[in-house]
Amino acid sequence: MALGVYVSRCGGRVEAALDVGDALDGVASLAAITRIFDDFFDAGVGDAIAADVAACGLDAIVLAGHSEEHYRKSLSANHLIDRIAAAGVNPNRIVAANILEQCALAHPGDRAGATAKARAMIRVAADRAETGDAVQGEVVEPMCSVMILGASAEAFVAAQRLLRLGYSIVLADREDGCARAGRARDMRATAAYVLEHSAATIVDSARLIDGDGFLGDYRLVLESGAGQTTYKVGGILLARPDHPEWVDELRRHFRVDVDDDGFARSLDPAKHPAETVDDGVMVMPLRKEGAQESDKIAAADAAVMALVLKLSHDTVVRYRHTSVVDETLCGGCATCVRTCAFGACYIGDDGFSHVDVRRCVGCGKCVVSCPVGARDILGSPHDHLLRAVREFAQVQTGSDKVIGFLCGGCGYPAADSAAATVEQRGEGYPSSFLPVRIPCGGRLDTLYILEAFKAGFDGVCVYRCRDGHCHNLVGNLDMDRRVNLLRTVLRSRNIDDARLRIVDISPFEGDHFVDTLNEVYATIGGLVNGKGGAQ
Repeated sequence: MALGVYVSRCGGRVEAALDVGDALDGVASLAAITRIFDDFFDAGVGDAIAADVAACGLDAIVLAGHSEEHYRKSLSANHLIDRIAAAGVNPNRIVAANILEQCALAHPGDRAGATAKARAMIRVAADRAETGDAVQGEVVEPMCSVMILGASAEAFVAAQRLLRLGYSIVLADREDGCARAGRARDMRATAAYVLEHSAATIVDSARLIDGDGFLGDYRLVLESGAGQTTYKVGGILLARPDHPEWVDELRRHFRVDVDDDGFARSLDPAKHPAETVDDGVMVMPLRKEGAQESDKIAAADAAVMALVLKLSHDTVVRYRHTSVVDETLCGGCATCVRTCAFGACYIGDDGFSHVDVRRCVGCGKCVVSCPVGARDILGSPHDHLLRAVREFAQVQTGSDKVIGFLCGGCGYPAADSAAATVEQRGEGYPSSFLPVRIPCGGRLDTLYILEAFKAGFDGVCVYRCRDGHCHNLVGNLDMDRRVNLLRTVLRSRNIDDARLRIVDISPFEGDHFVDTLNEVYATIGGLVNGKGGAQ
């Protein structure tokens, strides 16, 4: 495995807080090439890395700089990863080491601590890049059709835009919502155009009872007065993000985030007002009180533009970041079938467990539930997570050392958001907090917690989605059952279970992240039992 490690100074922000050269030295002996750029998004950087891939035969890449969330949430930031993948590196072997948001910006004034942490984070990312299995890419020709859930003024505007662009649409609503919306004075002409269009299908009194798929190729089953009907569409637009039934039905099959009111919300309301975690599912930006007609039209246009930009390509590649099964270990017990909230696990005619790749979201709950260890997640491998715990345990600190398991839905983004809180307050949190990203709280194996205490950590902190907000529906509940049993085990080993802290958080609560983490350190400092190390 030929490894390339690249560090971004992020316009000087990383270099101002830590020693970049020292941090990079930790992998110098492992890498075929190491390079430092002022910023990954400067012109020509993508081409330079692609040239290295060809010249050095690289098949694993570490991008040390921004958080991996940055590549998903910043406009077009993912073009760098796409460029590297196009050069021949499998996307599952392109790994971000977050030495900006969760290191350089988090620990101002602690240059030595930030450098030691960055060094370990780059080594952990290198392990992940080198040992990750290649994910398969499936080429999809996006269908030029869209399902719109919920009749509203914005829904009719969106439908009109899509129809004018040559898309077919299915507009579904509860009761007679489509007819009522069509009678609205300010939408009468627009509604007439949609309702009479040959490429528009209107479904009243509808419920979403099943669904699977991905960007460009979704299968949705609606139940209405006419019975059950299956529709195949390229994208989904939730036009009523404030409608609890539509939100609940959609979240049973696809990953959609919700706010504190239970309303569906986008990936990042500031930069991506319509896009969700699922590439092909959009939510209409919520209208504000007193919204004018122009506001409704702007919201519809934002959602349509975001969706059309994805569906307008001749082909899209969908990479399968799903669970996998080792049939040499699988006994066909069906524990995974009972565990999966999305119905992605099934027992085949051969008696083994299999993965429905159209339904699997890669949360990892099946991995933890498997009694024989026959399952794993391509994006969050079991053995890598254990090695990450052990690698971070080697970091020398002058204070209590805490490992954090951060769920990808809320915990990890909240840690990124904490960088802004640190900047506002002018005071960071301890650099001896070492983060490990997991896809979901349900992915947390209690073995990782036990390994952390065995390796010498003084505390373990888990940041996860709030109840009812889990992208994977019941990941929190599954984790709670295991952790509650683990606390008894910890006490039996003379480890105070107060050293294990579970924090519920939302993606934008950077202040809550900092405050609770400081509380964790204050609590650990006063405990006696289980002061790290082998028990």
